[in-house]
Parts: sequence; structure tokens; C-alpha cells
Amino acid sequence: MDDRGHWLGGIGRAIDRIEDAIGRSQELAVLMVYVDDVDRLCASAGHVHAGEILNDFRERLEELAREEDVVAQLSDRKFVLLLGGFRNEGHIQLAAQKIQRLIQESSGARTDEQGLNVTIGIALVAPPYDSAKEVLRSAELALLEGRRSNEPVAFYKTQAADEMVAEWHLAQKFADALEAGNLELYYQPKMDLDSKRIVGAEALIRWHDPELGEISPDVFIGVAEKSGLITELTYFSIQRACRQLNYWKSQAGGLTVAINTTPNTTRDFGIIDVLESATRIWNVDPASIVIEVTENALMADPKMSHRVLTGIRSFGAQVSIDDFGTGYSSLAYLKEIPADELKIDRSFVMNMLSDPGDYKIVEHSTSLAKSLGLRVVAEGVLNAQMVNVLWALGCDYAQGYYICEPLPTADFLPWYLKRDRPVA
Repeated sequence: MDDRGHWLGGIGRAIDRIEDAIGRSQELAVLMVYVDDVDRLCASAGHVHAGEILNDFRERLEELAREEDVVAQLSDRKFVLLLGGFRNEGHIQLAAQKIQRLIQESSGARTDEQGLNVTIGIALVAPPYDSAKEVLRSAELALLEGRRSNEPVAFYKTQAADEMVAEWHLAQKFADALEAGNLELYYQPKMDLDSKRIVGAEALIRWHDPELGEISPDVFIGVAEKSGLITELTYFSIQRACRQLNYWKSQAGGLTVAINTTPNTTRDFGIIDVLESATRIWNVDPASIVIEVTENALMADPKMSHRVLTGIRSFGAQVSIDDFGTGYSSLAYLKEIPADELKIDRSFVMNMLSDPGDYKIVEHSTSLAKSLGLRVVAEGVLNAQMVNVLWALGCDYAQGYYICEPLPTADFLPWYLKRDRPVA
């Protein structure tokens, strides 16, 4: 029998045992066991050694099981142990701990590499379950929750499972929306504090789902990061922004558009290829694109970020350090960052007139940026007094609701043409 036939047989035995427990109202714990880091082991010790370790682990797991228990192998790295006759959850925890020791013994005995670990998801056969399929699904959800939260042992909990399933549903909807291009860029104007004219805008992603309505960026950006779509989202923004700049050329030439990025993007030279492609397709001057990167993103991998940002600037696009003041970059590193602009975080700007501490942060950030040859943008500007104070401090540009809230794509150009004169 091949491996697939062996695994299918194992699933069949597990299902039969669970169904029997349900029919007899017997207590039964389902432990779904996943062996972590197998890919790392294959790369370091080879597939043959990895296979030997997994076979040894299965044999040890079978030896651990009592006569009334069932052990089944569901895939090359996933096993299930059906444990009956337990006294309480503590008893089940002890069994899980023994399983954790078994994988250490198996890997430690056969390789000098770092030992493997397991994640175990646990579901108990009890009402309202009426099928083995539901029990196994709950154990699988508990396993996934354990892997997501980095907990080696996780009992099934309805709320956590519901949240995870809802997140998957949202992630699939987001992936579909991104693929179909059903996301929209809003543009928040950026004002020159000397001329009081609009010189650019920050592009902000918005998502309206027909079923769920408006989804907060705080929610879907997190979903994009967890589902591995955040880089594609950044690339989508670049393409859409370039298309819009091309459309604005005849009536609003000279505007810049700032695009937010993530730590992953600033460690990927692919963004330069996307910039080259998008600006060529839409016949856009690279200097009209500003790539915004946060302080914390820079510090995630300073050397690689430096190389990528240098490449972006060499191509001709601009770089802006976003949310300045909220991160942990040192002054020594800051002076080396290949950037054109520094954005002072709104949390300091909004309270600068009433909080002396925030005022000092804005003042010193502006002075520091100027000493490093960077332009300065203040976010969160709420009134004319802030505009005047920021100008007096030497700040170059301002964004905020006093100037204008983020506007849908269709509304930005009419607003700009109407306001193409000093704003304050």
C-alpha cells in the first residue's frame, strides 16, 4: 500500500473510533499533532533522515498509546491520537507533554541538528458533536490556533475558532477584491506652507465590500499582512497612483503622490521593478512618486532597507520617513537613511498647541530634519493657528482635516481645481 492509502486507512480508523464514542456517549480526546520545522530539517539533514525521524516518532507514538487508544498518521507530518479514559484536562495535558518529549527524543537520537517540536490541537468528544467530521474539524482548528498564537498545546475554544474562520472568510474576500481591482485609492491633499497651495497627496487604500460594507484599513491591512498579500497591495497602490497621475497631467500637472509601504516591501527589490514598470506604462515622472516607509520598518532590517531605498532613489522616486517620532531609530542611523523627506506623526502635531512636550518634539524634529537636508511634512493639522506655527518652525508641508479629509479618486481633481489658490 502506498503512503496515501496508508493515511486514508488511518483516517478511517480514527473516524470509526470517534463515531463509536459519540454513539456510546464515551469520553474521548482528539489530539491533532503537527510536527513543526520539517522543511528546515529536510534542508539541513536531508529528506531521508527527516523521513526516518518521522517514522521513529510514529513508532514512539504508537508505543505510548494504550490498547483502547488509536494512533493514525494523517500526512507525512500530521498525526492524531484518540485518548479515552482520561480523568480531566490536566490528564490530557500530561499526554500532550509526553508527545512533545517523544519528538525531541526522535529527532535528538538521529541528528545533530536542533530538535523538532510539535503543535497539538485538542478537541473533546462531547455534545453538541454528532459526527466525527465535526470533532476532527474542531481539533484541526485548535491546532491552527496554536500555530497562529505560537502555543504548543491548544484546546478548541468556540470563540477563537469562530474568529479564525471569520478571518479566513475576510482574507478570501480581500484576496478576491485585490485580484479584481475592487479597491479604491483615496487622496489626502498635501499643502506647501510657503505658497499655501496643494502640491501633492497621500494615497490611502479603502475597501468597500458589497456584503460587509466599509472595512477599516486597520482591519484589512492586518489581514493582508497575515495572508501574505501586503506586498501585492503595495504594488496595486503604485499602479493605481501612476494611472491617476497620468490622468491628472493635463489639468493638475506637477502633483506628487505618496504611497505607504510595509517592512516586507522595504526589504524587497521587487518594488523598484514595479515602479519602473508602472511609471513607464503610464508615462509618469518617477519623481512624482513618494515612497513612505515608517521608522520601525527601517529598523526591522536596516542594511537591506538602506539598499532598497537607495535603489528607489537611484531610479528617481522619492523616499519619505513616515510616522517619525514613534519609532526607535538612532540619530546615527537616521543621518544615513537615503531619504528626501520626514513626516512628523499626527499624534504630536495634533496636540502641539496645548502640550509643551509635543510642541518640543515637533520643533526638534523639524530642526533635526533640516540639519540633515530633509523636507518636513506635518500630519494631523487641524486649524489655521497650527499652519502658522508650523510655518514659523520651518516645516515645509502640511496634511490634515483643516486642509482637507481624504477624498475619493473621482472627487480629488474637482476639489483641487476649485481650491487651486492659497488655502490659508
